[in-house]
Amino acid sequence: LILTVLLSFKIDNGNKLNESSDPSVNTLLNKKVPHFTGYLLNDSIVDETFFDNKVVLLNFMFFGCQGCMQELPNLAKLYEKYKNSNFMVVTIIGNGLDDIKSYQGTGDTLKVFYSIRKMWKYDSIKNPIIAQCRAVNRVGPKNTIFPCTENISKKFFIDEYPTNLLVDKSGIITKIYSNLVNDTEYIDLQAQIDSLLK
Repeated sequence: LILTVLLSFKIDNGNKLNESSDPSVNTLLNKKVPHFTGYLLNDSIVDETFFDNKVVLLNFMFFGCQGCMQELPNLAKLYEKYKNSNFMVVTIIGNGLDDIKSYQGTGDTLKVFYSIRKMWKYDSIKNPIIAQCRAVNRVGPKNTIFPCTENISKKFFIDEYPTNLLVDKSGIITKIYSNLVNDTEYIDLQAQIDSLLK
């Protein structure tokens, strides 16, 4: 079995604008979270009202992104630390529902996504997950990972993975983090969460 894993931190999000006029996620700083729709693991449709009146970390990732996978242990620690507070981590994944269920161990565990989880020796993701699409159109070799980032990521101008957006209780994006494996960013994030929860 050959496992082809996409290890890129930057992928094309489908935005056809030229580089000079291409909006970036930074244009959303200090602005309201844009309207979006995605899918919970039970296949129900969800939008930004899912986290109304909460402090939220929106974690944009996809399986196959090495940096995204490396952040998962710190995101799990955040979830455990703040699970009884008004803070939540919401992971927005650029993979289809079946692929996410496979990773979680609740779907087809013969798929590559479950193998990735076991290879990294990670637990399933405990915090809420929003899938950007129901299914990914696959064209290519078997066991190649194809993300679907044309939906929610495009609305947030996400073109680098992982990207994490801290959102206050009123839905304003207050800070952007690109690497929660980095101790400085991870410590700063916790200080920002504590401040927003006051």
